[in-house]
Amino acid sequence: MARFEKKEIDRLYGQSAVGVVIHRELVALYVNDAYARMMGCRNAVEFMSGPELVHYIPPAFHREALKLYRDFMNATGFHGWKKVYNLRRDGSPVWLEISDETIDWEDGRALMTTAQVIENGSTAMQVDHMLGRSFIGVAVHRDMNALYVNDAYATLMGAENASDFMKTPDLLRFIAPELREITSATSEKISQGLFNGSRRRECKFLDDGSEVWCDLTDERILWHDGKPAILTTAHDVREEVRMNNMLVRNRNSLQNAVAEVIRMVPTAVAMFDEDLHVLHFNREFSRLFARNPGMYPATTPEFDVSGLRLIYREMVAAGHDHADRNGVLSPSGRLTDIRINRLQGGGMMVSALDVTDHKEVEKQLAVLASTDPLTEVLNRRGFEGAVNRLRDIRRLRNKKWHFGIAVLDLDYFKQINDSFGHACGDRLLQEVAAVLRGALRDDDLVVRLGGEEFAVLLPSATGKITQMIAGRLAEMIGDIRLADDAGNAGVVRVTASIGVTIGGDVGDKNGGEVDLPTALLVADRALYQAKEGGRNRIVFADPTLPEPTIAPNAGLPEDKAED
Repeated sequence: MARFEKKEIDRLYGQSAVGVVIHRELVALYVNDAYARMMGCRNAVEFMSGPELVHYIPPAFHREALKLYRDFMNATGFHGWKKVYNLRRDGSPVWLEISDETIDWEDGRALMTTAQVIENGSTAMQVDHMLGRSFIGVAVHRDMNALYVNDAYATLMGAENASDFMKTPDLLRFIAPELREITSATSEKISQGLFNGSRRRECKFLDDGSEVWCDLTDERILWHDGKPAILTTAHDVREEVRMNNMLVRNRNSLQNAVAEVIRMVPTAVAMFDEDLHVLHFNREFSRLFARNPGMYPATTPEFDVSGLRLIYREMVAAGHDHADRNGVLSPSGRLTDIRINRLQGGGMMVSALDVTDHKEVEKQLAVLASTDPLTEVLNRRGFEGAVNRLRDIRRLRNKKWHFGIAVLDLDYFKQINDSFGHACGDRLLQEVAAVLRGALRDDDLVVRLGGEEFAVLLPSATGKITQMIAGRLAEMIGDIRLADDAGNAGVVRVTASIGVTIGGDVGDKNGGEVDLPTALLVADRALYQAKEGGRNRIVFADPTLPEPTIAPNAGLPEDKAED
C-alpha cells in the first residue's frame, strides 16, 4: 500500500489542475487548491475551515458514500474511476470523474480521492439521441412525473406524440387507483437505491378509458440536474395478453382459436404439444426459428427449437411453470428475450422478442461511455477496460504481459486558450489526438486523461522503444501548425512534455507486477520532472527504482528541445 507525506502530495498535486482530497470518515485531512475550487471555495485554506465532505455530497447519497468509504478502507490499493455528482458550497451542481486509493497517510490509513470536472450526465438530449426513435417506449420520471418520454411511449399511452404527452406528465393517472400508493412507494425506493427494479407486466388505464398491457423495466439513473430519476422502458404486449385471455375464454375451441390468434400476434409466438413439437406458430416465430423461413406460409418450415426444448426441461426439473431467458441467440442469428409457460396437460407456450436492435443501442451507449466526445479517443474508463482486456488475453495465452506508457501534457495550453480562444484550443486537442492515433499501431491505446493531458500505452514495448516513440510523437506534435479563428495560418503551435515508464511483469526477480495505476503514477511523476526541467522534453522513470531516470530531450532534436 502506497505511503504518502503531505510534502510529497504538495509537490505532486499542489499546483495541479487535478483535485486531490485525503480524508478519513468523510472528513478532509488535506486538499489542494484545485479540489477546493471545484467545490466552490477560494482555496484549500477556506475549504479546510469546514472539512466535512458531506457538505458537498447530495443528502440522498450520504449513506452510499459512507458505505463506499468503509468498503475501500477494508481493501487496499486503487479502486477505479467513477462519475459522481457533488454540490458546490453555493449549492450549484458539479459533475466529477473521481478515483479512490487506500493509502498510508502520516499517522494511519486514509483514502485519497482525485477529481476532475466533467461536462456530462444523463440529459434529455442524450437519451433522445439514442432512444428517441426506438420502437421501445422510454420514460424518465421522478415522483411519478415524467421528465422525458419518447414518441413510442407517448403513443403507447394514448398521446399523439411526446410533446402532446408532456402537457400532462403525471404518470399515476395510468395506474389503477388501488395500486397508486404502493406504486409510488416502490418508485421512491428505486429512486433512493433501496430497491432494484425488475421486469414486470402491468395494465395501464388510458385517459379514454381503454387498457394497454406493457412489459416494463425500471432503472435508477442520475439525471442531468444531479438528482436521482428512474428510466422506464415499456413494450406493448396487448396482443400477447389478448391471446392469453382468448385461450382462457375459449378452452373448448382451443386448437382453432390458438392458431388464429398466434398468427395475428406481432411477437414471435408458438404453441408446442406434449412431445414438444411445434403445433401452432406465426410468421415472426418462423423468421426467428425456422431453418427455411422463406417457405412460410406456402409450406410448414422445418424448425430448430432444440434450445427452447432445453430451457423447458430445465424449467420443469426446477419445479417451475414459467421461465425467462434474455439474450438468447436464435437460429436466425438474432438475439431474443424468451418467455416459456408450461401448459396444463403438457406442452408449452413460447413467446420471443427480437431485441437485436435494442442490444445495438446498448452497444452504442457503451461506446459513448468509454470515449472522450471531443477527441474521439478513449476516456479513462474505456482505457482501463481496454488495458484489462489486453492483459487478460496475453495471460490466457500464457504470454508475459508488459507495456510501455507515455503520459504527455501540452505546454502552456492555457495561454493558447487565453490568446486564441477555447474553440481554437479544442481544435488543437483534436489535432493532437489525430496525430497520436495516426502515428501508432492498431493495438496501441490512446487516452485523453483530462484537459490537455493524454497518454499512450504500447503493448510489449520496452523502455527504450517507448522513449524512442515518445520522441517521435513529440516531434509530430511540435510540427502541428493551425490557423487561428481570424484565418492567420500556422500561428497556433504547441509542444509537449512527456513522462515515460514501463509496466506489467517488469518487477524485481521475485516477479512483482507494476499495474496500470502504479505505472500512471510513475509516469505522472516523470512528467512533473519534465515540466520542472523546462518543458518540451522527455523524462523516463524506471518503476523499479525509487527516483526517475532523467533523460532530458530524449528523442528530440536540439532545435525542437529549445523551442
